[in-house]
Amino acid sequence: MYIEMKQKDIKVLKEKLWLMNDKKCPVLGKPMPLDKMVLDHAHKRNAEAYSPTKGVVREALDKRANAILGKLENALKRTGLGYEKDFDLPAFLRNAADYFEKGAYVDEKGSMYIHPSEVPKEPKVSKSNYNKLCKIYDKEPFIPKRKGQIKKTMPKYPSSKKLTKGLKELFEKYEISPYN
Repeated sequence: MYIEMKQKDIKVLKEKLWLMNDKKCPVLGKPMPLDKMVLDHAHKRNAEAYSPTKGVVREALDKRANAILGKLENALKRTGLGYEKDFDLPAFLRNAADYFEKGAYVDEKGSMYIHPSEVPKEPKVSKSNYNKLCKIYDKEPFIPKRKGQIKKTMPKYPSSKKLTKGLKELFEKYEISPYN
């Protein structure tokens, strides 16, 4: 039997479920105040009939846990995974928990690998510090060591914004940081 609730019935059922769970969110497994709880339900499409997995109340959950579960359900639909006939959400979540608990891949030598997106990026050479360097470099008098020796030209600001060997030497010589 299915009971179609009215909006005014939500508070009563939410409190009943909350009390049945010892005032805990069953997903978080910890006590939560009633005002932080929401009445979670399984969604259904208009053409679908009510069933134990369509349109019915499941539990009173913490708002945040409910939001995360909603995002998960939407992502499963959006990716198509949730529509596969052999897809089992509880098994998926159990496997995901095992996967997260397992942690990082460790090779036979005990090494772990850092994903390229996590490797710190080389900082960009500061344009303003480069300009300071240019001013100092241009003011320095040139004293040739040998006849016919000409003053080196200032290296150009690198289009890659990465520190070149020549610029590094000059930044160090004039004790200016190449970065902000």
